[in-house]
Amino acid sequence: MASPDLAQSIFDVTTTAGAQLVAMLMGAVLASGGGFFVAWVLDRMERKRQERSIALVCLDLLTSLGVMTNLAHGARGRGDPYGPFTMRLVRGCVRDLDVYERNRERIADISDPSLRAEIYQCMTRMSLAIDGILSETESIVRLDDAIAAARHDGDTAKADRFSSERQERCARRDGTFEFMMETTQELGGSLAQKLRVVAQAAPQNLHAIVAANNPPPSPASSEPVTDAPPASS
Repeated sequence: MASPDLAQSIFDVTTTAGAQLVAMLMGAVLASGGGFFVAWVLDRMERKRQERSIALVCLDLLTSLGVMTNLAHGARGRGDPYGPFTMRLVRGCVRDLDVYERNRERIADISDPSLRAEIYQCMTRMSLAIDGILSETESIVRLDDAIAAARHDGDTAKADRFSSERQERCARRDGTFEFMMETTQELGGSLAQKLRVVAQAAPQNLHAIVAANNPPPSPASSEPVTDAPPASS
């Protein structure tokens, strides 16, 4: 029969080993849980950073498109509506759309599906509008050459047919230009407000940007310079 001291010592050893095992298990669980939590926090921070980054890219593209389309709209109201300056501004929008295409896959980093859909819709409408303006302009230039050639050859019927087609294409180009401006002002404006929330960016005033880049002439410079009268002898 074991003595009381021996039984007590065995019990103490068993209890100590069990406590150590429980402590090791709890430490392992806490360490694993802490590791998973830290990984989750870091992943969430990285997702937020990527979301904010692509939101800033889209916001910058909308701002640039808004400035150039507004300048094109102003240039369209002076002189030749679709002269070289207007068309250079329209072609400049293509470069911004190329930047959008290169970053299109990153839009998936935005967590809001409705916001992603609005970005796709806005950029698709802008692409269709700009492609339509450029393609119609190229067709009109070819028709002008064809009309001039037909009139040179004395084929009045052919020239009239080309002139009628030219009028139709001019009307379609005007409608496409208005569609581009509507997309920029209405859909692009509301989309920019939502992107500012995601990007945590301050609002930008397009009119102030254009005015800052195109300061009005000073009154002194606008006054005509006259020659001084000759001094009397």
